[in-house]
Amino acid sequence: MKALSKCVAIFSVAIILGACAAPGFEAKHDYDDTINFSTYQTFAWISTNPMKLGTTTIPPSAMLEPRIMSSLERALVAKGYRFTKQPNSADFVVSFTVGSREEIRVDSYPSMGGAYGGRWGWGGAYYGHGTETTVRQYTKGVLAVDIFSVRQHRPVWHGVATKKINEDDRDNQSATIDAAVAAIMAGFPPQ
Repeated sequence: MKALSKCVAIFSVAIILGACAAPGFEAKHDYDDTINFSTYQTFAWISTNPMKLGTTTIPPSAMLEPRIMSSLERALVAKGYRFTKQPNSADFVVSFTVGSREEIRVDSYPSMGGAYGGRWGWGGAYYGHGTETTVRQYTKGVLAVDIFSVRQHRPVWHGVATKKINEDDRDNQSATIDAAVAAIMAGFPPQ
């Protein structure tokens, strides 16, 4: 009965974390297919400060590292792994990288201005009536999680989530982090 209760609790937390995965996060995963991930039971941080800073246009808040650590710990515990403070006694260790970059999207399409009633009718927009161009600048945020085998001293799993960051994401940083972590950890362990 205890095992069933534990499974129900883990499943409930997993559903809640999955529900937090906001639309817009694109996650990708890569892993070493020679590793038997089912033997993993315990995890630790690779160091006391497991966050690496990737390319970024805006320096992150000092609160970002502990927030991501907390979210990752909750996600891994929800999957049934136990946290230990001793990296040497864990089955795997975790690190993560954060970054952001400014991107520009340019869209160009035929202009409809003046096309109706012109000599060519609707098709005139395609024959010299011009084009309209829109330029949008946005910030793309990146969170990457890396898992290393303690026994083999090498990386065995990598997950990354990217998303266009908007004001709501900035205002609700904890929810955004949880959504990114949920998107990434949906691929761990690999099936």
